[in-house]
Amino acid sequence: MKQHKVMLGTRVLYQAAQLSHAQRFAAARRAEGLDCHVVPDTTTRAKRVRINSITGKPYCGSPPEGRFSDKTE
Repeated sequence: MKQHKVMLGTRVLYQAAQLSHAQRFAAARRAEGLDCHVVPDTTTRAKRVRINSITGKPYCGSPPEGRFSDKTE
């Protein structure tokens, strides 16, 4: 889960999973006179592989199996 931070100097004032929430919090603190800024979380998530519930294998990237496969035996 992403963690966007609202910083006041080196101190973290607020953490939010949604960037818009962190921006709204920072805007409210600026209206109160605090000079804070938003640091967006730039980490990337690994792509989740979809698993076929019948075979228990990933949908893409696996060789075909079963009755209509390209096997010539």
